[in-house]
Amino acid sequence: MSMVRIKFTDPAREAEGFVALSKQARVVCFADSTYEVTETHLRILNDLNISYQIIASEGFDHVCQALRNSLATQR
Repeated sequence: MSMVRIKFTDPAREAEGFVALSKQARVVCFADSTYEVTETHLRILNDLNISYQIIASEGFDHVCQALRNSLATQR
């Protein structure tokens, strides 16, 4: 499964984009205001004309590892 980490380029539409994605897809949220979704779900944002920047393309295993690492640093 191809995952992409994105950041919304328009902060005013970030909440709208997140809600639209989360209604139809699994969204992983990170503390640095980036989000991880499957690449195929980017069409949701494209259909709504919500701009975003792709930060990285990663596999699902990398996403799981990033979540574990971010939780470990909070302790």
